[in-house]
Amino acid sequence: MASKKSVFAMLENLPTAVSGGELYKNNKPTGKGVAFPSMSSDREMKSKWLTDTISVTEDGFTVFASMGHHAKLEEAGGNGGPTKAGQRTPSNTYFKFTVGESPTYSFYFGEDAPYYDAYLDSWKVVDIRIQWDKKLIIKMSDGVDEGEITIDKGGMKTTLANPKGSNGWILQDFRAMNVPFPRCLASLAPCNAETILLLMNNIQTQPEAEAFFTTATNLNDKGMGMYYWNAESAKAHLSPQSFTASPTLDAEFLVKPTVSFDGVKKIDTKDSYIQFQCLIEQRNDRTDNYTGRDPQDESMFISTLQFPGDEALLAPMGTSQDGTEVPCGIEGKEGRTIKEILPGVKDGVVEQVKITFQDGSFCIFPDAETGIFTATDKETGQMLKGKVQNLILADGKWKEAYAKEKANRVERNTSSRWTVFEGDKPVTSSIAWEDGSFLKVIVPTDDGAKLITIPTREA
Repeated sequence: MASKKSVFAMLENLPTAVSGGELYKNNKPTGKGVAFPSMSSDREMKSKWLTDTISVTEDGFTVFASMGHHAKLEEAGGNGGPTKAGQRTPSNTYFKFTVGESPTYSFYFGEDAPYYDAYLDSWKVVDIRIQWDKKLIIKMSDGVDEGEITIDKGGMKTTLANPKGSNGWILQDFRAMNVPFPRCLASLAPCNAETILLLMNNIQTQPEAEAFFTTATNLNDKGMGMYYWNAESAKAHLSPQSFTASPTLDAEFLVKPTVSFDGVKKIDTKDSYIQFQCLIEQRNDRTDNYTGRDPQDESMFISTLQFPGDEALLAPMGTSQDGTEVPCGIEGKEGRTIKEILPGVKDGVVEQVKITFQDGSFCIFPDAETGIFTATDKETGQMLKGKVQNLILADGKWKEAYAKEKANRVERNTSSRWTVFEGDKPVTSSIAWEDGSFLKVIVPTDDGAKLITIPTREA
């Protein structure tokens, strides 16, 4: 998956690769794999919490905030001197705040995305307070001292950016100095005891601006550095979906969904399964495995999907254990991916389905507002997106039904124009590529496969 861009990040217009700046070679990542902020949701907040302050102290609750790099300061050479790219700080930085954990930051999203410690690991998030559409307040503690990060329309402020630099963060308010630059929040990369001591010693012996520049230069010589962010560009990223991972938070803060899964009995997959048609409205919303193609009717694209079965190739977009958006069961295999399936039945009709996966994530489809089902093709990395039609709880053996539909899907995906037949049976499994004036085809044989080269025009 590391070589594939996250279709879910792209769906939310989030970066899938680092943009600009430097990844300091000696700023070692804490880990890899960054889930997505909950940007949108078909759930609604209770009206009370649109005006009252929300306080969440439950471990695992997660929100994100973002900041852009401080272009003016870096272009002026303020971060360790000028660079060829004009910036050392990547264009986008995303901070993850999870109750009970130390904050981290990353520059893009996906399974291969590295993340880094934003503060010393002694600092933990203890409380996330939300004034809906107005302010996000992150309460932190290191067991002795307390700190606070605030994100509102004015950007980000933090009490942990003190004049001594003792937490590895600094603040420069240029307008207070009559300089027409946005406020700058800066942090050490890496933020550890050694780099913090360097910063504090420089602050004690030099004027503030000079101390910051000296520190950045010293660290650059060691494959480390500082990141300079435009504090006024900060934005909070959360939605009602952030609360859905916890039954307690869901009940307290969110309006009950139209279809409730409380008390719903899971289906017995020995003799039943979920099946529906996915109406694909845009060509770009198809995948190589799920083309929706019907040679008899090229006017529309429809793929028949079922669970269990299609989890072998599809990872539906859903919610992780901490309320972030994830491709559910992305690493799971057929038969070992799904934990349970709950059918949301109303007046005898299946209106929605909730699938919980072995990795702790869950998805609910179709979207209550749009009727859409979205998933990534595990094999190709492409995104499948379409409207759900004819959603049913079917009786029978799911393996037999899936085998028939899979064979039917392959047959419908096979082009009669470019396929060699023996009777009614196609013997060409796939077309590999076009190379100049030749069409190159992979044909299966008893011993494996054979490459056939076909001229597409006269030499």
